[in-house]
Amino acid sequence: MTTQPVVPSTTRRARSRFAALLVAALAVVIAVPATAAPASAATTGFRDVTNHYQFYREISWLTEKGITTGYADKSFRPEQEVSREAFAAFLYRLAGRPGVSVPSRSPFKDVDTSDQFYREIVWLEKQNITTGWADGTFRPKEAISRSAMAAFLYRYKGSPSYSPPSSSRFKDMRTSSKFYKEVSWLATTGMTTGYADGTFRPYDGTSRAATAAFLFRGFGSSSYQAPTYVAPEVNWRPSEILSTARSQVGYREPSWRDNKFNDWIGGSSAWCSVYVSWVFEAAGYPGYVPREKYFNSTYTSSGSTFVGKLQSAGVLDWNPSLSDLKPGYVVLINWGDGKGASHAAIVDRVSGNGAWFYEGNTTSGTGDKTRGVFHRWRSASVIDAVFDPRDYYDATH
Repeated sequence: MTTQPVVPSTTRRARSRFAALLVAALAVVIAVPATAAPASAATTGFRDVTNHYQFYREISWLTEKGITTGYADKSFRPEQEVSREAFAAFLYRLAGRPGVSVPSRSPFKDVDTSDQFYREIVWLEKQNITTGWADGTFRPKEAISRSAMAAFLYRYKGSPSYSPPSSSRFKDMRTSSKFYKEVSWLATTGMTTGYADGTFRPYDGTSRAATAAFLFRGFGSSSYQAPTYVAPEVNWRPSEILSTARSQVGYREPSWRDNKFNDWIGGSSAWCSVYVSWVFEAAGYPGYVPREKYFNSTYTSSGSTFVGKLQSAGVLDWNPSLSDLKPGYVVLINWGDGKGASHAAIVDRVSGNGAWFYEGNTTSGTGDKTRGVFHRWRSASVIDAVFDPRDYYDATH
């Protein structure tokens, strides 16, 4: 077993914090006049939209244009549906935040003059982008449907002259459907392609990610290059990590190393560490553990590995005691077969002379050889090393 000096995580964390402060201080001393950063410059991103996300480019553009700033917890929440009032704000910012005379009396009976997006909704109404509902409401908190978004965008563009086709390109829309013209126009502009099954799903809500895609295709530049992703530092809440890890317990691998976690990373190797990486990224902690296809050099003769990244970062505490195992920390397990550390798991809680862990690419321990994700107890004797994910983030950012 390879051993290394044990460095208390509190000491190592303090040291990394000092290093970060030193770098910041030096940056001030040698500061030079600011120049416009190139489009590919690194920038801190959202905790739930990494550079691997399908619409990373589109969301980056939306952010750079000031159309959205995301949420206070450094998330973008890409799958959350966009409300009608939020889309009003998106279009208002897209237009450059034009001046608007705000009336003392609201044009809609369910929008108060003190509401967060009152100015934006008034602007939307003044531009004839919306007329609201027949009952005099705007329904600001209601999710905007895909067809209504098409109508808003068509009107935002000035209701251009357009003759829709005599037969619908989407099998769930008729030529007589409400907003057929607007949806057809949206497809003609390339802002939407619909779904792979040939539908548009006009009455479905529109996610924040899909909205970013619509707006980028309609108003962005094909030459735009998304910035290099830098994971943000977020408030450490182990419960978020454990909840995400727990949500996968019960998953079973369909066939040898053919599973959703390897699909996620594009790999086909042993996937215990891939599961760990997936959990942290899904929980909103990208950059807190390595994101690698391979566990260690046993599985690849070239390229980086999960264990290799940890060793390079210098964050592993070897031969830890039970008191070093904190919820949300990650351990390396050594089965005592002469191969060294060969398994990774997420600490849940200490119990007796061992601890409970969330693990991928393992079995139930009851004789069933089916591999999957399990919540298992392990003796302290098999724990080879542990690291605090915050230390890995500090060491690599």
